Amino acid sequence: MLEKELVRQKELLEEVYRSSPRLQKVALKDLLEALEQGKILYIEGLSLPAFRFKRDWRGIPAGTVVAPGFYMPGFPHIPRVFVLRTGVPRYLRGPFYAEEKIEGYNVRLARLGGEIKAFTRRGFVCPFATDRWPDFLPRLPDFFDKFPQYVVCCEVAGPENPFVSEWPPYIKEDVGFFCFDILDLASERFLPPEEKYALFEEFGFQSPEINGPLSPKKLEPLKEILRRYEAEGREGVVLKPVSPRFGRVIKYVTAISNVSDLKVAFPYIGELDPSYVVHRLVRMVITRWELEEGFDEDFYRQVGEALFAEMPALLDRISRGLPVEEVFRVRLRREESFEALLSHFRLAQVRIEIRQKEWRSGYLHVEFAKIYPKATSFWASKLQGLAQID
Repeated sequence: MLEKELVRQKELLEEVYRSSPRLQKVALKDLLEALEQGKILYIEGLSLPAFRFKRDWRGIPAGTVVAPGFYMPGFPHIPRVFVLRTGVPRYLRGPFYAEEKIEGYNVRLARLGGEIKAFTRRGFVCPFATDRWPDFLPRLPDFFDKFPQYVVCCEVAGPENPFVSEWPPYIKEDVGFFCFDILDLASERFLPPEEKYALFEEFGFQSPEINGPLSPKKLEPLKEILRRYEAEGREGVVLKPVSPRFGRVIKYVTAISNVSDLKVAFPYIGELDPSYVVHRLVRMVITRWELEEGFDEDFYRQVGEALFAEMPALLDRISRGLPVEEVFRVRLRREESFEALLSHFRLAQVRIEIRQKEWRSGYLHVEFAKIYPKATSFWASKLQGLAQID
C-alpha cells in the first residue's frame, strides 16, 4: 500500500474509532498498527468509510465490519456434534428448534449509510447478494425502516450462485434467500427463535424449514427428520434452544451431505487440507451408524461414484495440459454488479475466465469458470512422473 493511501486509511479508521464505544475498548494506536499489518482492511465502494477484520483480533472476531456509528460482529462459528444421543443433551438442556441447514453461502444484510448491503462471513461486500436481494426480500427496506439496528442473516443457495457448487435439491434454477437469524447490533445478540420467526412472517422473509420445539430427552422425532433429509438429499439441521438459558446452538449434518461434499471437492484436492476429506468420511460413517441407515452395496456404490466418477475425465483433461476448473452460472440485475463481482474475485486472487454473457428476460446471464492452479499442479505433477516421498 502506498504511504499516502495508508495515511488516508488511518485517518478514516480514527474517524470510525471515535464514533464506536465498542472499538474504544482497545487502544487507537493498536488498532492503527493492526491496519498497517493487514489485520484490518479498508472496504472499497461504500458511502461511508468502513473496515473489516481479516482475522480474530483482541476479542473482535474475523469478519467484523465497522463504520462510523456501526459495529457488526463477525458471524460466529457453530460447533458440530457427531452423535445426537450424546451431543444433544450435552449442549441442550431444554426445548429447541431444528432449522434446516441449507447448503449455500452465508451473508449478513444490513443498512449502512442508507444503503442495504450484503456482507460475507469474512466481511466482504458480496456484489451478487447485494444485487439480488430485492428479488427475494422486497420488504427488506420496510424492515430496516422499523428496525435499523437489526441485521438479517441469510443463506444464499441455488444452482446459479457464484461461490458454491452444492445447493438444496428442491431449488431447480436461480437462487433463493433463506433467512435464518436476526442480529440486534445494539446488544450484539441474536433474537430468540419465536421472535425472529414472527418477524419473518410479518415481512414475508423465506426461511429454512423449521421443526419444533423438540425435546433433548426424546430424539426420535429429530432422527426421523434427519432420515427424511437424507432421503431427500438435504444437508442437515441447526439446533437452536428456545432460550439461551437452555443451552447453545449446535449443528448436525446428514451422511448424504458429506458424500456430496466429497464429490465436489475431490477433483480440487490440491487446493484443500487433507483433513477436509478425513473429517467428512468420519462424519459420514458415524451418521450412517447412528441413524441405522446401514452399510450396503448401494451405499458403497454411492460413495465410490462420488469420489471417482469424474476422475477419468479430469485426468484426461490434465494429461492434455488443460487446467482444473469449475463452471458457474449466475444472473444479475445490473451490469455494474457483475463488474463488482469480478473485482471481488481479483481481490480474493481467484482466476476467472468468462465463457458467456448475455441479457435475457431482464437479467444479465453469465457463465464463467474458476481456474484452480494448485489443484492443476497437484494432479499434473503426478502425471508427469514426479516422485513423492511418503
